[in-house]
Amino acid sequence: MTDDPWALCHLDDSFDASVLGTKGAQIQWFEEREGLIEYLLEEFIDLLADVGELDEDQTEQARERFTLLVEQNQDNRALVDAINDLASGLRRIAWLGPLSELAEVSDEFASGLRAYFWTQYDGDEDDPDAWVPEDLWPQLVECAQEYMEEGDF
Repeated sequence: MTDDPWALCHLDDSFDASVLGTKGAQIQWFEEREGLIEYLLEEFIDLLADVGELDEDQTEQARERFTLLVEQNQDNRALVDAINDLASGLRRIAWLGPLSELAEVSDEFASGLRAYFWTQYDGDEDDPDAWVPEDLWPQLVECAQEYMEEGDF
């Protein structure tokens, strides 16, 4: 894995996961943004098509829309918002971005992950969602999977 991998965190919005005790949450890591985008345009679309019971033509139309969204939205937050609008009720992307941003930006998901991380690693009570220094990023990556399963987002 690179020093600053890209994460895609998404969860199932197609059913009441609380009944089953799971969110259907996944976190996936990519070497770079291009690999993540390729995943979104191929496998993520197929996942949505399966959940949404789309036929072949509808799946291709969705792939074309996602491709256009990627071309129009170089900003990660804008891209996530646009994709979540299209995938509403099926899957929701909670985070898309590099680990370096996840470790420090002020964003609901990133801040929640860091607060969860610091409860595991004796963080500062005065700053519960403080940035995570680079030497602790491997632990943050490990903690991210637990947060996807247990976190409240």
